[in-house]
This record gives sequence, C-alpha cells and structure tokens, in this order.
Amino acid sequence: MGINQLTDDQIAEYTRVAYYYYKEGNTQEQIAKRMNMSRQRVNRILAACLEYGIVQITINTNTKEKLLELESQLKEKYNLLDVRVVDNVNRSDIYFDLGKLAGQYLATILKDGDIVGFSRGTTLAAMAAQMPVVHKKNITVVQMLGSRNQEPQYTAADEIVHNISNRLGAKAVMLFAPILVSNKELKSSLQEEPAFRETYKIIQACNIAVVGVGALNTIVPHYVRMGVDIYESAKPREGQILTGEVSTHIFDQNGESVVNMSRERIIAVELDDYMKIPVRIGVAGLPEKAKAIRAAMLGKYINVLVVDTSTARLLLEM
Repeated sequence: MGINQLTDDQIAEYTRVAYYYYKEGNTQEQIAKRMNMSRQRVNRILAACLEYGIVQITINTNTKEKLLELESQLKEKYNLLDVRVVDNVNRSDIYFDLGKLAGQYLATILKDGDIVGFSRGTTLAAMAAQMPVVHKKNITVVQMLGSRNQEPQYTAADEIVHNISNRLGAKAVMLFAPILVSNKELKSSLQEEPAFRETYKIIQACNIAVVGVGALNTIVPHYVRMGVDIYESAKPREGQILTGEVSTHIFDQNGESVVNMSRERIIAVELDDYMKIPVRIGVAGLPEKAKAIRAAMLGKYINVLVVDTSTARLLLEM
C-alpha cells in the first residue's frame, strides 16, 4: 500500500501518533488519552503507519517532523497540556492559518456534553469561519465577555459564538451585556439579573476555553476605543511591566496579574472562574506577540497553545 492512498488529514494524524509513540516514547494508552481516541484505534494507526511507509526507521515527511519537534519542545519548556504549530509562510495569512489549525485541534478534543467558552478577536473569528463539522451531542458554546458596538462585528465574542455554534450544531449561549458599563454599581446590578446569572453559571461550567492573547501594543488602542486609558487604569506593582491580556485580564512579563481599576466596570468572566476551566486554549501568533504569549503561558492563562513556527522558535529561545 502507498501513502498516496491516504488523505492529508490521515497522514497528519498518523504521523502525529507515530511521533508520539516512536520519538517521544509515549504508551498507546497515553496517546489515546492525548488524542481523544481509543487505545485500539492507536494500535490500528501504528500498524497502518508501517503498512503505508510512514514509519520505516524514522518518521517520514521532514516538515511534519520538524513541527512535531517544535510542539514537543514547547510543551516541555512551558509545561503545557498540548501544543499545535502551523508552518505559516505569509504573514498576511497568519490569522487564517492559526484559525484553521485551532479549529482542527478543537475538533479532535471535543466530547459529548462539552461546554466551550470563547473570547473575541480576529484569530478566533478566522477559527469560527473554518471550524470543521463535528458530530458530537449536547455541545454548548458560550460567550465569556460582553460586546461593544464599536467592535468589528465579525470579531466580537457574540458573533464568534454564533458562527461556531452553527458549524458544530451546538447550543449557543450569549452574554447579553456590554463589555464596559459606566460604573461598578451598574455592573453589580446587571450581574444580579436572572438572565445574566443563568448565563454566568454556564460560563462557570465550561471545561474548555478558547481565547486570543493580546500584546500591549494591541490592547492599548482597544481600551482607548472603550474610553479607558490603560496606563491610568492599571496599577502595576514595583517591577511589573504591562505585557499582555487574556479575556480582559492584564498580566505582567512573568504572567503575574496586574491590578486594573477598570475591571470593576468590565463585564467578563472573572479571573478565578476563568482559571478553573481545565483546558485553556490560546490561539496567537506573530513574533511581536511572543512576550505576551510567553507571559500568558507562565501565568497559566493558557495551557494549550496554537502558534506559528516563527513565534514558536522565538518562544523556545526566551
């Protein structure tokens, strides 16, 4: 049998299983858990790898092997649950490429009954547009932060949740609230509304979160559009440098939380609740975001990373 009888997706999946087994020394049971499949399927794939020539003495396909090496090195260096690296060539396609890979990854780990929370951003919008169809039962997708009228419609959290739910045939749960209100009293009042409390309970029940990672140069104008000067609102301690943001939570160069006074007016998942979500997938790329991505991993804001090759290599050097 020849490898040309397999689809590109099959080749990618078979190569990944072979790499984990032969290169990393994982057991079939470990691979099954890691890739959300049965041990029997892992066994069949390993047999097929030999049959189709994917495994001979070494794993075939140099490009794929290099990506797998990057993934393995990043996973170990930053103690992550998992990593996916896309070989992006054209900077202009970065959001498209990251979004496609993130969708493919989510499709492989989804199980019946999962509740998936989403933040906002261009990369997640690209993911929503390319999300593979997945035949799972009782999937719920939920908006983890409010929206604002000035935000481009396709990148807003509610639009992303709407598009993802259509692709997955999932139940969509919206957080019908602005992302920023005028004062903390109004925020408290809104949080007491039955509709809000019902939605927030679903956010608290999330077992997967999919988020972007904002770097300082991108979050500053974002806050400006909301009428907030982040340099006045943020109160870093001595030695803290504003570095990045995940789901409206700001952190420093080491992933330590930075006090943000505007948080008392922001409608979004609270940090304690967010950090309790078991799988936190960060989808982000470009070298200029490397410091923010690194800090997000150090602070455990994300424990799964979907990233491009250039940024992956830079993260390994940091």
